[in-house]
Amino acid sequence: MAALRVGSGERTFKGSSHLGGPVTMATSRQRAAGRKNIKKAATAAKRKRTLSKLPKSTRTALGKQANKVKRAKAKAR
Repeated sequence: MAALRVGSGERTFKGSSHLGGPVTMATSRQRAAGRKNIKKAATAAKRKRTLSKLPKSTRTALGKQANKVKRAKAKAR
């Protein structure tokens, strides 16, 4: 079991991540900020209509990949 060290707002566990540094967990504020950033990015993408400007082959490939992920998620349930 990893020991918990508290400091500078992040919870840090003794041990190492795959990158060689200490393992840190995001705080609730950081998670909330991340969710907010994702919503903003989605809104901007809808406004800019980035996908519609891509070549048809790229759009088709993205759609196929999304469908594949959707089926895999449904199968995992």
